[in-house]
Parts: sequence; C-alpha cells; structure tokens
Amino acid sequence: MQRTLWILLGWSSEYGAATTVVAVLGIDQGDDGRIDRHIEWVPREYQRCLTWRERIASTPMGDLPAHMEIWENSLTAPAARVDLIPSAPDLAAAVQFQLDDLLGSAG
Repeated sequence: MQRTLWILLGWSSEYGAATTVVAVLGIDQGDDGRIDRHIEWVPREYQRCLTWRERIASTPMGDLPAHMEIWENSLTAPAARVDLIPSAPDLAAAVQFQLDDLLGSAG
C-alpha cells in the first residue's frame, strides 16, 4: 500500500498568494488498485477552501492521485505533499495528526 498526505492551500488576499492551510488530505492506494481517502477541513476556512471542495467532489476516487500531482503546481490553490507520521495506525489518524500539528494542537 502507498499512502500520501497533502496539505491543501487556499488563496490569501492578505499575502497575495496561496498560503492559507484549508485542509489535510490523505490517500491510500492499495496493491489491488483500491483507493481510499480521508480529509480534515480547517475550521472557519470555508470560503478559502471552495476550490478544493469542488475539485474533490467532482473527481472520481480512482482519478484523485493523478489529479493531486497536477494540482500540486496550481498557482491559486496548490497542494503540498508532506512526510508521513510513522506512528499513525490508519489513514484517518495520519490526517488528523498532521492537521493537529499544523494547528498547533496538543494531543
């Protein structure tokens, strides 16, 4: 199985660039071709995450990994691949741990 985590960024009019973290997305690709995803949205960033909500909602699950490779280079709503947290027992936990780390939460 291959697991990837992505930090999804939204546009910040304050900085004139896509610098606002709006979500963390995790994708598991099984050896059998099965794909699972888990996403955690940053609270109170609804407007800035609209592009990402539309992208994910309109993309078939099987196409999501390839689309992430393309969207990684978007100027207005890019994604940043991050290293995995080795102690995460599953995909949901890995995504939540990453979001907690970004938000500075203590477990």
